[in-house]
Amino acid sequence: MGLATGKTRGYVIPRPVRLELVDDGEALCSIEALMVVDPGLEEPLMTDATIDELGIEVVSFKKGLWRHRGDPQGKVRGSATP
Repeated sequence: MGLATGKTRGYVIPRPVRLELVDDGEALCSIEALMVVDPGLEEPLMTDATIDELGIEVVSFKKGLWRHRGDPQGKVRGSATP
């Protein structure tokens, strides 16, 4: 599999998994997606297709701000921190 940093090895989960977008304990969306596990990654990565299916609309990548497509006008959410 290829990343911006080059080739890597990972594990493909053979069946789709259920992903749930949750904020403050509230489930905003749920989808099925294929998953690849790369033991070398330190944070999760999602494809643009997965982001779109979950209804995530990015407000600011740097600040970690986003909204869900079903949110009321003006609502902004922050990314989870470890």
